[in-house]
Amino acid sequence: MDIDISQYKELFISEAQEHLEALNQSMVDLEKDPGNPDVLTEIFRSAHTLKGMSATMGFDQLTELSHEMENVLDGLRSGDIEVSTDIVDLLFGCFDMLGTMVAAIAEESEKSLDTKPLIEALRAVYAGEKGAVAGIEPPVKPEKKAKPKRKSKPAPARAEEEAKQEAEPEVGEVPEEPETEEAEETAEEALTEEVGDIPLEGEAGERTLRLRVTLDKDCVLKSVRVFMIFKKLSQMGRVITSRPSVEDLEDEKFDRSFEVIFAAEESLEAVRRALLTIAEVHEIEVLRAEEVEVPEEEEEKAGEIVEEEQERPEAVDAGAFDGAGASGAPVRTQSVRVNISRLDNLMNLIGELVINRTRLQEIASSQNIPELKEALAQTARLTADLQDEVMKTRMVPVERIFNRFPRMVRDLAKSRGKEVDFVIEGKDIELDRTILDEISDPLMHLLRNAVDHGIDSPVEREARGKPRRGSIKLIARRDRNYVSIEVSDDGQGVDALKIFGLAEERGFVSAGETKLLTEEETLRFLAMPGFSSAEEVSGVSGRGVGLDVVKNKVESLGGMLIMQSVKGEGTNFALKLPLTLAIIQALLVKVEDEIYAIPLGVVAETAAISSHEVKYVSNQEVIFLRDETLPLMRLRHYLGLPGENGQGSFPVVVVEVALKSVAIAVDELMGQQEIVITSLDRFLKRVRGFGGATILGTGELALILDIPTLLS
Repeated sequence: MDIDISQYKELFISEAQEHLEALNQSMVDLEKDPGNPDVLTEIFRSAHTLKGMSATMGFDQLTELSHEMENVLDGLRSGDIEVSTDIVDLLFGCFDMLGTMVAAIAEESEKSLDTKPLIEALRAVYAGEKGAVAGIEPPVKPEKKAKPKRKSKPAPARAEEEAKQEAEPEVGEVPEEPETEEAEETAEEALTEEVGDIPLEGEAGERTLRLRVTLDKDCVLKSVRVFMIFKKLSQMGRVITSRPSVEDLEDEKFDRSFEVIFAAEESLEAVRRALLTIAEVHEIEVLRAEEVEVPEEEEEKAGEIVEEEQERPEAVDAGAFDGAGASGAPVRTQSVRVNISRLDNLMNLIGELVINRTRLQEIASSQNIPELKEALAQTARLTADLQDEVMKTRMVPVERIFNRFPRMVRDLAKSRGKEVDFVIEGKDIELDRTILDEISDPLMHLLRNAVDHGIDSPVEREARGKPRRGSIKLIARRDRNYVSIEVSDDGQGVDALKIFGLAEERGFVSAGETKLLTEEETLRFLAMPGFSSAEEVSGVSGRGVGLDVVKNKVESLGGMLIMQSVKGEGTNFALKLPLTLAIIQALLVKVEDEIYAIPLGVVAETAAISSHEVKYVSNQEVIFLRDETLPLMRLRHYLGLPGENGQGSFPVVVVEVALKSVAIAVDELMGQQEIVITSLDRFLKRVRGFGGATILGTGELALILDIPTLLS
């Protein structure tokens, strides 16, 4: 039966990318701790699952490379092959090739990739190490029709078999590697006695098979796995019926096991091998053949399960069996994969709802109608709950992108001849999905900068009394209404005097201005396009591209980039990012007749200042607030409006930007309000100081001030 399973391609790509990410992360861990059996088991399991998924989907090239890679991983797991740097590099190369293949599948590219060098290298490692351990000549890899020396079985099944090597085989189980023809014949005879007249190798004629299929206990796609099993069986013979029924299997109304009555001319072992290539199939048990009376309509249903499965609009990820409830029925959790564009549309609708809620509140405050106030209070509560739930659906852990970096840091450090310990903290901190996708490149720039510029060579570190191995940390933490993501190293730090000298030499600043600069202003030059302190241009850095990209991207997201560095001790870059780009709390202020919004995340406090409290320091207006001297910025002057902010007292908003505080003078404070951010037109985005616009409850338009760029 020719079945189209292209509907599962998107799901396959998503799962394959997750497994490849897990493989890269686990391989980095294995290199640090080569003898860790848990890490080896996890790597083998991911590789085996990826191979099974690829085989089921019919991606032969991907399956072949995964299979050869699995052989080497099995040798590492069993101890026949020792972990070495060369083998780790080879496996990393395989992971990269697999990633390229998956990307090609996603793009529907027909370009053929050359996997032969990798496959030959894997076979050489497997054959050479195996022969050396066993004390025999390395085995010649068999052709496809020959019986493989190693069988690729699911990791749980293999682990279980290794734990009870001397136990009797279960019903329907074939010993994995008979050492002699006599042993193989004995095993075959024993199996024949158990299952009756089921045909084995070489027998002809259609016979009935009764199979019990057991899925992994943590299988999360049971309905999809059932579909794949029925598809595979339909290619080899004829599915008669199932227990439980087809409807129950489709609805996942079973625990882990189900039975299939199946008729075929294929041998028993061929059927078992075929089904075990499917991901998350734990065991195939062959029961004694029985004469079963099957109603005709039951047989038709079983034969059509694949076609029925194809008519489903979406694949649902069903959670693993978590136990039984009070009634003894299985308790499961379910989740649905949703395109991010749908969440964006939903957030836009919530934004419109928030605007109208604010409008109703404006009306309620002007009209004294008790019934309206009561209904509005309930509506406001429900709207707030709905908004909170939608916001939560968009929040994802930063682990999603953090897991990409250990492999990158490891490869870069090795290429630069440096020894680095990479530490990640705060993986469970959540950010809006849109922001998280945007900060991947900035974080990559900062980490590459830390390896190339920050960490010095082992010899130089020892000469300075430091350990040979440097340390780079990637840390996420909550900071009020922001998330702070920090990239720090214990390297050589930034030489502020050297930076100022280069800035003066290249005409970025005059000699007189250089004397007035503080070390905190070093970032001002490092983030200039084309500015680089590297003495040579490499494939990693030295072209003056990097920190300017990071700073611009972070500020475009409504955040800020902060740098702290101590010469000889290390450098810390902190990205302060808003939790979301959609709906924020803001302080509304008024200048003349216009209303402006200041994001509450940067507001430290508000105060009333008298005109006579304004002083001058170096021709700059300042105010003294609780023994602290703050620069004063009159928003009226920035906007090009004439006059002062009043002859008597006037309000100021104290904002914290980077490592300094600034007081912004306004005409009037209008209070705090929840606002929906609307992006500016691409032509208006070039105007510094404004990060978007919002519609107020009165229907008026208010511009949102971008404080970091306003003060830069």
